[in-house]
Amino acid sequence: MQQKDKEKKRAKAFIGVTFSCCKVYTRIHINKQRDAYVGWCPKCCKKAIVKISPHGTKSRFFSAN
Repeated sequence: MQQKDKEKKRAKAFIGVTFSCCKVYTRIHINKQRDAYVGWCPKCCKKAIVKISPHGTKSRFFSAN
């Protein structure tokens, strides 16, 4: 299998975010640089950026104001 095929099949990392602006939950995905998770509220398009700390966290769910 070629490298590109392997990359396509690999699941893209995500975290769960509740956007309190519109009271909706969605997943946001890791960016290409792999240094932050980036996404938008599906209703009002407010942007959320969650930077990845070198120390990390075990949390997978967050709230964006």
